[in-house]
Amino acid sequence: MISKTSGYAIQMLLYLAKKLEEGKDRYFFVHEIAKDIGVPRNFLSKIAVTLAKKGIIESQKGPKGGISLKVHPDKITLYDICSIFDEDVIRDICILGKDECKDDSACPIHRFWKYEKERIIKNFKSMSIAKLIKIS
Repeated sequence: MISKTSGYAIQMLLYLAKKLEEGKDRYFFVHEIAKDIGVPRNFLSKIAVTLAKKGIIESQKGPKGGISLKVHPDKITLYDICSIFDEDVIRDICILGKDECKDDSACPIHRFWKYEKERIIKNFKSMSIAKLIKIS
């Protein structure tokens, strides 16, 4: 449904938000986060660079450096993160694999899937990182 990149970004942001909530140190090294959440270090580093450029996290160099949240977890939604890494938050492809599936040339599931995609996007826009921490 969402890309692996968006999934890893969300995991990293959840990690940072949980640490912030616990009152832990402000900055964390990407390699430590990658190890703790079980994702490839180099991949997570690239994700961190992108999130820093977008102003979601900040980075600091040096022995007491690392990355931390720049935006409060209440203000970061799943939609925000997915829209950074994915062209379409919910891929606009036919669920049955038809080359063309639009309102005027719909597959049998088109209307159902169109409604479900809209519902999912609405939920992604309302689900913040802070809310995810509370329900996880």
